[in-house]
Amino acid sequence: MLTILSALTNALQADDRLVIDGKLAKNKIVELALNLDPELLKLLLADEQLKKHFFKDIDGVLIFDKVAFQRFVNNKSFLPDSYTEFKNKIGLSDNSHYLAESNDIVLAWPYKDCVLEGGQTKEDQKRNEIFWNETLAPEQVDTLLAPKALTNFKKFDSNGEHTDFELSQNDNLIIKGNNLLALHSLMSVYRGKIDLIYIDPPFNTEHDSFLYNDKFNRSTWLTFMKNRLEAAKELLSDSGTIYVHIDHNEGHYLKVMMDEIFGKGNFRNEIIWRYSGWNKKLRTGFERRHDTIFMYGKSDNQYFESYFEKWGSKEEYVKKRKQKLLTDEDGREYVLSDAGNGKRAKMFIEDVLEKGVVVDDVWDLDKLNNSAKESVGFTSQKRETLLERIIKASCPEGGIVLDYHLGSGTTAATAHKLNRRYIGVEQMDYINEISVPRLQNVISGDDQQGISKDVNWQGGGSFVYCELADLASKFSDLIEQAQTTEQLIDVWNDLKNSANLSYKVDPALFDENREAFNALEISEQKKLLIEFIDKNQLYVNYSEIDDKTNEISENDKKLNKQFYGA
Repeated sequence: MLTILSALTNALQADDRLVIDGKLAKNKIVELALNLDPELLKLLLADEQLKKHFFKDIDGVLIFDKVAFQRFVNNKSFLPDSYTEFKNKIGLSDNSHYLAESNDIVLAWPYKDCVLEGGQTKEDQKRNEIFWNETLAPEQVDTLLAPKALTNFKKFDSNGEHTDFELSQNDNLIIKGNNLLALHSLMSVYRGKIDLIYIDPPFNTEHDSFLYNDKFNRSTWLTFMKNRLEAAKELLSDSGTIYVHIDHNEGHYLKVMMDEIFGKGNFRNEIIWRYSGWNKKLRTGFERRHDTIFMYGKSDNQYFESYFEKWGSKEEYVKKRKQKLLTDEDGREYVLSDAGNGKRAKMFIEDVLEKGVVVDDVWDLDKLNNSAKESVGFTSQKRETLLERIIKASCPEGGIVLDYHLGSGTTAATAHKLNRRYIGVEQMDYINEISVPRLQNVISGDDQQGISKDVNWQGGGSFVYCELADLASKFSDLIEQAQTTEQLIDVWNDLKNSANLSYKVDPALFDENREAFNALEISEQKKLLIEFIDKNQLYVNYSEIDDKTNEISENDKKLNKQFYGA
């Protein structure tokens, strides 16, 4: 008799819908099963072994156990690829539960902290899963989220760049490194002290905003967001506010999750950011011309100042307000405004124009394009006017603004010009090519774009740049850069003799199965070696800053102690 695995494989191969490029597609099998597809059920019922395994006889009626079937199909023993088979050989395997049901921490990091797949890696996925994410077991989380050592400190002011300085909690801060770890490192210093958080995270679409691909599967994306939003809530002051910019792909899922994290009662607004463009004729709907910004308070004690927008002209005011412009005996123009109780009040037009109009939750602000004056390298960069509106409404002067998806640095640049303190976190290498130079131009006064003219920006101020001190990430760098199997074997030989090798890996078993490793695609070889790295060793914990093997300079040690208040 065939094993249940073989019997199911043979039965499913008879259905052409389930075979893609000569291989059974797990996702399609599960989809049809959950939909109780009649043809699939007939295939299963035709085999006595499968019928006994996946159907229950209740009073003479056969009931399909779709939950048991789904679990069986999703088990790694069913249709294992060569990559999974090799992992099983060397004793390295993942848990089989779904991310959506998991309380694990998902640590997703582009380039440095992640294997950039560059496309699907399994034909049965049928999606562009560019970020490869790894879950860390609960017992590892405490170490993962412990405060990290900071290194490569630099202070930028109008006199240039400095490495010899004293650090203060009043300093503006730009951190390069994984934002989840950075948030938890900030926790011991800034818990309950942040006035405003604005983030523009990856939208989970095929069109990335910030030069890295933002295609996740939904459960991973939501877990990615949940981990960080929970930390963000802890950092907010009781009067603090968070704004999350999102589009239609995940907006509704995100709203439900934010209700759970921040509380439904703390939801404030669903802001519609409407932008212009050339409308195309679509066959199935209307052209999309907006993004969404969710606004939540930390508590009922929320800081908020109504934002007024100036009228463009008296003609605009008269037209939109449907008012009649009158002239008094002195030649001054005025309108009659509703004063309540059926009374009308005389208001001079210059006073009306100066006061402006209270902004509602539909914002007409264009996105930037490559030719826009404010653009500094990002094709979907957000206008400083957008951030000005948010910052003025939800952060008092001298308050602290946090953006842990800093991107091109628009949030930090706008906060700097508006006399707010700020913390920006970005893990991509372009932070030193775009974000930091942009802020240097703000300090020098050379930046006269965005809101500079409106606020009469003349330059000044400072910020401190630092990085999470990395350790095992040097191995992920080497793995990413490798072009051949031979180069990856060289990395392996160094890794297996280091303290950065995961305890799950038996080096002897790997070496015994070297031929199987060589037979893998190079993308799978890279993915496997990344798994071998002990992720708790990617960055140096602050508690281990004095360990000589971590090679933290004395100056960096001094500044770390000033930062953490040790």
